[in-house]
Amino acid sequence: MSATATPWSFAKGELILNYDTDTDRLEADEAIASLEYDGWEFAYGRQYLPFGVYYSHFATGPLLEFGETRDVAAALSYDVHDRADLSLSVYRGQGQKTNNSGSNMDWTLATEAWLNESVSLGISYLSDLADADSDLLADTHNRYERRVPALSGYLLWTGDQFEVTAEVVGATRAFRELEPDRNQPLAWNLEFANFLNPHLDWALRLEGSRELDDEPKLRYGASVSFRAGRYGSLTLDYLHSSFRHNFATGHNDNFLSHGNEFAAQLSIAF
Repeated sequence: MSATATPWSFAKGELILNYDTDTDRLEADEAIASLEYDGWEFAYGRQYLPFGVYYSHFATGPLLEFGETRDVAAALSYDVHDRADLSLSVYRGQGQKTNNSGSNMDWTLATEAWLNESVSLGISYLSDLADADSDLLADTHNRYERRVPALSGYLLWTGDQFEVTAEVVGATRAFRELEPDRNQPLAWNLEFANFLNPHLDWALRLEGSRELDDEPKLRYGASVSFRAGRYGSLTLDYLHSSFRHNFATGHNDNFLSHGNEFAAQLSIAF
């Protein structure tokens, strides 16, 4: 019996809305349509680009989220026997050269693989860090003299009752538009999570940054999550931060040396 090719099929359509309290508007967080063929998938729409994974069990996002990038993009990925994944996306980002009235095409390239049933690793590349949602060049209206790319890498080790993650995101060279002590940002994050039972887990975090504007040099803490069935969960965080001398300022424009953060997140699914 001869084999027949798997036809292209509509994989999914996804629309996620967020309410922006700063603008009092309901905005599309993601709006994606995708097609699948065998191990290939093509997706188009407003989406989070495949740069970084940003693993975390905390309500408070890790410092390395400064590299998270969302835009309207065309993305092509290939799944290699459920063991490896390659992806390429192309988009027109917000970053522009100072002497160029139009924006150039930007891109991301990512690969990840499972070494065995418990260990996964990946690396990704972003052609223009000025496109990130953190708006590193907001003061220059996202204009720059030269493009600054970024790299990200992660390692995941998981078991039945635990998960260990390590991840780093950093610029590959300096922005000429930023101050010398904060023009090549980098951040890293280590987390350990223990799943005690289906309703309770706890996690520890150790993270740090270098040249990331107004962010701590080192931050660590703990988190605990409670789940009530399949529809509700509560996460509580505590994080302690230490700052580089004369680097970050607080609400009163005083330089910070250390700080403590408490956070709570209540999630309800419908």
